[in-house]
Amino acid sequence: MDFVLRLIKDPPVLIIISTFIGGLTYTMSRYLFVSKNLNKLCKDLESFTKSNLTYRFEEFKQIMSTNVCTARPFEDFKDSLLFSDTIAFQEGEDKIEYENVSESVSGVQTTTDISYYFNEDSMVYPHFNKNFIAMLPELLTGFGPFFTFLKIATAFGLLDFSSAETLTRTVADFVSDMQVAAICSVLAVGSCLTFNIIDKIVSALVLMASCGKAQVKIASLFNVTTTESFMIDLLKTSKIQNHENGVILKTIPKSFATSIQKDLANVIQPYLEGIIYGVNSLTEQMAKKSDSGDELGGLF
Repeated sequence: MDFVLRLIKDPPVLIIISTFIGGLTYTMSRYLFVSKNLNKLCKDLESFTKSNLTYRFEEFKQIMSTNVCTARPFEDFKDSLLFSDTIAFQEGEDKIEYENVSESVSGVQTTTDISYYFNEDSMVYPHFNKNFIAMLPELLTGFGPFFTFLKIATAFGLLDFSSAETLTRTVADFVSDMQVAAICSVLAVGSCLTFNIIDKIVSALVLMASCGKAQVKIASLFNVTTTESFMIDLLKTSKIQNHENGVILKTIPKSFATSIQKDLANVIQPYLEGIIYGVNSLTEQMAKKSDSGDELGGLF
């Protein structure tokens, strides 16, 4: 029991244990932080689909911009988006038809693969010090031989060869320090192995799994198109619009004449007929007064 207490209080052992616990705590806390935000992202995007992303894009943009794991890559990802869904055509006064710009692609499109922007390097690693975590196993391994040889050197310094009695008394301290030296190596190597095992398991089952799930969800919302196909879609749109503009220009004179005729028939003609009727009535009244022999045409 005394040996265990002395071992725990030994500075090299305390350094190794503190490094292991501190490094493991930092690593797990950052892994869980990233995984929590990625899982929250997937939950927020559950109701989004390709069909409703077009009119819910502002909501999607807000979710992506406020999540710490996707805020930075989304700023670059926005530049690759293309919004070319449908074109509206008015066939009649109350009839509107929609035609897809592309027969194979609709909705919000991107010209680059999703994994180029949303991956481990952009969503996971920027939120913790990857180099520091990778250095911890090497640091723990290095503590083993360093403190082992340090304790061996100090142990030999405890031996006193001045007399047999003092030598016998110092041998016990020498053996105790040699035990601590051996335990330093074992503890350092064991801490390194334990850290590596926990790191690999948590990284694969928690961190990378959440990252992959988020990648799949984001990728399911966008169609990937090439620059060539987008140019074809743009040319098709231009031709359709030019054709519709030509049709509209041809129908303008006819529509204008029809509108004038309607105005003449519905507004001006009844108004003129009313004026003519009033003039005729006034003429008849004046003629009647004139026939009665009244001076000044019967007006007074």
